[in-house]
Amino acid sequence: MMRTIFSAFFLAAPLCAGAAWPQLPAPPNARLEPVGTEVRLNGIPMHMQRVLTAQAAAEVARHYRDALGSRHASERLPDRLVLSQGRGDYFITVSIRPLAPGVTEALVSVADAREARQAAGRPLGLRVPADSAVLSDMESVDDGMRSRQLVLSNTHAIPTNLQAISRELALRGMRPDGPPLRATASGHAQLFRGEGREAQLTVFLQGGGTRIVLTTIEKP
Repeated sequence: MMRTIFSAFFLAAPLCAGAAWPQLPAPPNARLEPVGTEVRLNGIPMHMQRVLTAQAAAEVARHYRDALGSRHASERLPDRLVLSQGRGDYFITVSIRPLAPGVTEALVSVADAREARQAAGRPLGLRVPADSAVLSDMESVDDGMRSRQLVLSNTHAIPTNLQAISRELALRGMRPDGPPLRATASGHAQLFRGEGREAQLTVFLQGGGTRIVLTTIEKP
């Protein structure tokens, strides 16, 4: 059950209806995959929508270019096309990529630019190892269940990071839940559990440094 919850959290949340938030129409016959109702990325409120369609990536790109109108930016990355546009107090991004033969994915994100200015330099509410860089901080609320995924990078050894983060989780009433999911010289993954809360901590070596991915879930 816990692995299902963590897998679902890695998917994008839906683009929720709201009078002020701009919305883009999905391609005809596309499938939407709603997961959450409230999302914050690096402290910035976002509405997100994952769209899956059998249309080719080029057709999906034409659809969203038409939806955005002539005034938008376009950037071609190795594995995807990214379209973006500022619209009032919001910033829209559409990331389009072939996902599998006959399947194209479009991830539509709308960020509140006003809140982005206030989110700069906000405290994490969690003591992280010294000299750690925050690569991503995503929060989601779904039916009262609050999820958070924090991605960090530093140059500390894996045991040092494990000890520091495990200590923080212990202060929040969470202890290791069973043996590690993975324990090698290049990576370590451990589940934690407490009263009404769960966590998964993954620490691994990457690019000459160490990457930490901490996902926590608080149940209502």
